[in-house]
Amino acid sequence: MSHFFSPSALMLLSLLSILSALQGCATPAEKFNLTATELGFTSQELDGMPYRHRFFLNPQARDANHIAELHVYLDGDGTPWQSGTRIADDPTPRNPLILEMMKIDRAPAILLGRPCYYGLSRSNACNESLWTSHRYSSEVVTSMQAALERWVSARKIKRLSLIGFSGGGALATLLAPRLERVATVITIAGNLDVRAWSQHHRYLEPTGSLNPMLDAHIPEQVRQIHMAGLKDRNVPARIIESFSASQHSALYLPYAEYDHACCWLDIWPEILKQHLPPQDH
Repeated sequence: MSHFFSPSALMLLSLLSILSALQGCATPAEKFNLTATELGFTSQELDGMPYRHRFFLNPQARDANHIAELHVYLDGDGTPWQSGTRIADDPTPRNPLILEMMKIDRAPAILLGRPCYYGLSRSNACNESLWTSHRYSSEVVTSMQAALERWVSARKIKRLSLIGFSGGGALATLLAPRLERVATVITIAGNLDVRAWSQHHRYLEPTGSLNPMLDAHIPEQVRQIHMAGLKDRNVPARIIESFSASQHSALYLPYAEYDHACCWLDIWPEILKQHLPPQDH
């Protein structure tokens, strides 16, 4: 059967083909930023100390100056290595899971970017160590702290909840004792013992990085919830369970059928409802 298309339909098909081709050639950062825009987030750049950081804001955070509780999301390590020996030019995560989790969240929420991620890998002071050996270093944590404090200082915010996925879980635990007003830390498949994780994979330990198991001195009044997938081969559940057992006020939540990426979106609405219910201003 022959198919006939009007000139306008042909133009639309051509445009869609071009956009698809362009997206196929896009860098990981460009794809991530496009996904953020499609999900309704706006982006903003702020200086930390000394690195520059990209933030993604949901409409509730973008449009409010008085916030009872701000949810601060921290993404995973992304792709530090292209292969076993070649360092990636752009470490930005290929999987936008953190954006999809944030889209579900009805509270004011932001994604706090690491140095050099989301299109900033060529910015001043960036170097490959910041997404390899020094990915959880004191320098990285200090700069993220400074950038977040700069954003928070322009608004009236009562409480912060830090939410970290994978390597972002490590950063959430390391940031928590450095920030005022942190009420809750939630990690999802978090790398909470860098030494044990390195030994599990037979990797060289990232010697320039801090280790949450040794260096995350989270105050007792901060609630902690650490979620683990029992089928996770990237960050084994035993690492998360061991960290949880070493902490005050920590709740360990294992999920029998979950792995590193699947299926956190399914449970996320319930986690938000149960552990981060909406707060009044």
